[in-house]
Amino acid sequence: HYIMNRCYSTAIHELYPKYKGCKVCEEWLNYSNFKLWYDEHVLPWEILGEDFEIDKDILIKGNKIYSPETVCLVPKFINALFTNEKKNKGDCPIGVYFEKDKNKFRAGMAYMGQKIKLGTFDTAEEAFNRYKVYKEDLIRDVAEQYRDMIPDKVYRAMMNWTVEIED
Repeated sequence: HYIMNRCYSTAIHELYPKYKGCKVCEEWLNYSNFKLWYDEHVLPWEILGEDFEIDKDILIKGNKIYSPETVCLVPKFINALFTNEKKNKGDCPIGVYFEKDKNKFRAGMAYMGQKIKLGTFDTAEEAFNRYKVYKEDLIRDVAEQYRDMIPDKVYRAMMNWTVEIED
């Protein structure tokens, strides 16, 4: 239901423009086909009692298609690693905020309800580079920690993830 709304609801597109242009593959337009895939992939997270989400961007950055080949089920805390706060960053790169009172750029992020301050810098580029290194290391660390619980394709995508300044 949520995937269909994300892809085809104009009301959702007004609230969350990032879903404009998203589509559900032909196979999953039949709910029974989606349910078969879902049941096959949800088991580890149900057993562990984890809250989980379907994600379309971990395996393929910028992906707009929901399909068996392009999405994965992951715990919420893993999915949270790949969210960004574009609406809060203004003109700065991802992970960077300008502190007017100090006339400096702060690198930082939030993860699992915790704000992580990575330092202040003279330039947005320096702050972004600090954020990039930290975020990529964190994603790889989580991938290693959960290697035996996540599908190999998710593990590989996490290990190869790169943060780009235009993210």
